[in-house]
Amino acid sequence: MPTRPSIPTPAAPALELGRWLPYRLFVVAGRVAELLESFYGPRWGMGLPAWRILAVVADRPGVSAREIARACGLDPVAVSRGIAQLAALGFARREAAAQDRRYASVTLTAAGEAAFAEIAGLAWAIETRLLAALPEAERVALDRTLDRLDTASGKMVGAGWRALLAEAGPEGAGP
Repeated sequence: MPTRPSIPTPAAPALELGRWLPYRLFVVAGRVAELLESFYGPRWGMGLPAWRILAVVADRPGVSAREIARACGLDPVAVSRGIAQLAALGFARREAAAQDRRYASVTLTAAGEAAFAEIAGLAWAIETRLLAALPEAERVALDRTLDRLDTASGKMVGAGWRALLAEAGPEGAGP
């Protein structure tokens, strides 16, 4: 019978949700997403997954559904529905490859590009307001820090949770 990695014990420091970095990042991102959705939701009837897909396709025209899923952190069903919603709105086209009909690329229409430009204007205004709360040196440090956290989180995902628990040892992880 395979052994299970140990789960951190009560001896490990308690997880204080309000101070836990991933949660704090999630809260900020969630507030921004809510503000953006209050704009594009009523205007076009789009949900958050469709907005994420719109943004990825605007950044990478001709991207595949698999690449969209990876970039957005969405499951294939959500990506398929989001692409269908964008197509129904007249914002995107899905075109099958001539050589391999299983592969389809997604591009924005002129209407999709216009919608993206409107939403991006608000997105830039939000970012500008957020960054205005920080002095220039802290903005530069934040950018470097986010790059490092992105790299570190990618490595953790690649290694998997078992490796994290094994590394934490029997006492568990904590600050």
